[in-house]
Amino acid sequence: MLPGLTDNLSLRGFLKRRKIIPFFMTNPREIFYKIVGSRSENEDIARREYILNILIVSCAVLFLATFLVSTYQYFALPKYRGSSPLFFLFFVFLFGGLYWLSKRNKSKIAAHLFLGLFFILPTYAIFQWGADVVAGLLFYVLVIIMSGILIGSRVAFVVMGLSSFFITLVAYLQTSKIINPISYWKAEPFKVVDTVLVSIIFLIIATVTWISTREVQKSLSRVRESEAELKKERDSLEIKVEDRTKELKEVQAEKMSQLYRFAEFGRISSGLFHDLINPLNAVSLNLGKTDGTAEETKQYVGNAVRAAKKLEDLVVAVRRQLAREETKALFLVEEEIKHVIEVLSHKAQNANVDLRFIPSSDIQMFGDAIKFNQVVLNLVANGIDACMPPTAELVPVNPGARWVQISLIDEPETMIMLVEDNGVGIPEHHMDKIFEPFFTTKINGQGIGIGLSMAKRIVEKDFGGLLTAKSEAGRGSSFKVSLPVRKQATEYAA
Repeated sequence: MLPGLTDNLSLRGFLKRRKIIPFFMTNPREIFYKIVGSRSENEDIARREYILNILIVSCAVLFLATFLVSTYQYFALPKYRGSSPLFFLFFVFLFGGLYWLSKRNKSKIAAHLFLGLFFILPTYAIFQWGADVVAGLLFYVLVIIMSGILIGSRVAFVVMGLSSFFITLVAYLQTSKIINPISYWKAEPFKVVDTVLVSIIFLIIATVTWISTREVQKSLSRVRESEAELKKERDSLEIKVEDRTKELKEVQAEKMSQLYRFAEFGRISSGLFHDLINPLNAVSLNLGKTDGTAEETKQYVGNAVRAAKKLEDLVVAVRRQLAREETKALFLVEEEIKHVIEVLSHKAQNANVDLRFIPSSDIQMFGDAIKFNQVVLNLVANGIDACMPPTAELVPVNPGARWVQISLIDEPETMIMLVEDNGVGIPEHHMDKIFEPFFTTKINGQGIGIGLSMAKRIVEKDFGGLLTAKSEAGRGSSFKVSLPVRKQATEYAA
């Protein structure tokens, strides 16, 4: 393999870079763009230089061909001699100079000189042949069009004004008999040569317009492609930002949920300590009495055992709620709900709220019992808060007995838990926001907006279930937890 030649580079390209291949053997398209192309990074300037170079090169080639033909006639056919070949050679060098200026980043000067040269031709024609000579008028049209393309619309209007001025001037001088243009051609019929000349001018106008339109369309196409790419990038960036924001919210919510558990137990700590102190006092008093009968002693010991069992249940319930480790195993749904009722019993008593539980048959599920416990705790605690003494903003329709009811419904492949209350309810315009992190309808700092969002996340992500809510302002709320019953670890993983 030749040095520097890779699989991505052709042998032709390698030889071109080493200047082994002659210039004329390169791709014709590459040669063309190398001759008439622009080095400017500005797209508008590059487009105008490209069109200007095409026109200059075309004129130079045309005059070069005319020079060769006239030279042949001058020496080989003396009787058909016309203009001197040097006249046409002069224009070849003139357009060559304009091309040199354009390639030296002086395209604006070259464009002005080029248009000036083309403006002289029709001006000379109308002075020589009259203001109504067709070729002169069409050449003015061509110059106006090229001015707008090569320089700008302002120059096009200037050229139009100058053209109108010279046509009017010649017409006035002609009618005033100050000048006498050659007019014999008016009495002669329109010849084939005249039609060819007009057709050539039409062709030049159409070609210049076509080149300009094609380049503008290319630019517009590139702009549309760039806009499409930008739109894709913007949409992709928006999706990435949205996903990243969602991830950050979830991480933040997860951290807040850990703090929320401690904050929630801080709110009910007085009740917990009250329920802890009573059993301890009972144990101390009952065991301290030694002067009673055997029956009384048996009764005291039974009270102490029940108090100790009460203390043990409370400690287990609190420990479950404050635990952070994640363990998946079979657990009894009814047992977890009873633990939550045990924890929240004192809070419910202080709020004069009746906690009701309607169990089903022993429902076993596989998963993280602690997380399920957290879901139940959040829903029941929210229900108790909704039944607290009403505020001026929300007032229950039935201000009598307050209750929160937990119901279990066992279906073939689904376990349904309903947590209902007859509290103040949730306004309809808040229903679509209640599961958003940090959104709360509680006032006076009673809530931080973490409980429901955490419960929904646990239900959906950890148990693959669904948490929905229904509420009517003043009549209470109902939260429905639907969980697929998975009784084995393999089902949970699936």
